[in-house]
Amino acid sequence: MNLRLLPWAAIALLVLVLAVRIALPTNVVAVPAGAPEPEIAGGGPEIRLGPVDVRELHDDGSWNRLDADGAVYSYANRTVSAGGVTVFLGEGAPFAGTTVRAPRAAWDLDGKTIGLPEGCRVARKGGWTGELSAATLDLAGSILRVPGPARVEGPGVSVQGENLAWEWVEGKITMESTTSRLSPVQNPGRKG
Repeated sequence: MNLRLLPWAAIALLVLVLAVRIALPTNVVAVPAGAPEPEIAGGGPEIRLGPVDVRELHDDGSWNRLDADGAVYSYANRTVSAGGVTVFLGEGAPFAGTTVRAPRAAWDLDGKTIGLPEGCRVARKGGWTGELSAATLDLAGSILRVPGPARVEGPGVSVQGENLAWEWVEGKITMESTTSRLSPVQNPGRKG
């Protein structure tokens, strides 16, 4: 092929690609097989995101962080709806170390709450864990509220009940209709 024809061939290829692209319908999006259903933010203009990391920064230098496999940001509602969610509470603060994992979440950026409609698992440094039904994280009040059933376990104790309120900054947990189980705790560094 003559080198003088190379630019003309490139332009012809570009025109062909543009013609095919214009001819294809624009409302079809290719989705890989086995991809999870897209999140829905609830109407109005929205931004669809792949893996996402949303942070709420505080004046004291701490932050709350939401990581998700996929998310939708709704302009009108100022919410982030996400799937495959991990929330890190109070990172950079003295009470850091609480992680919340949930299949779905909706972060209301104005109301400073994260709704967890399908329940969640909570882990806190020091060995505390929880299996919770549908819950709401009140970020402004630093409270996790679970109106339904909840189970919390820690070193030497297991508690089941309903209507849990966990104030994670103060380390205070309240629950109604509780059933408790205490077990001896072994301290590996202590003898006698």
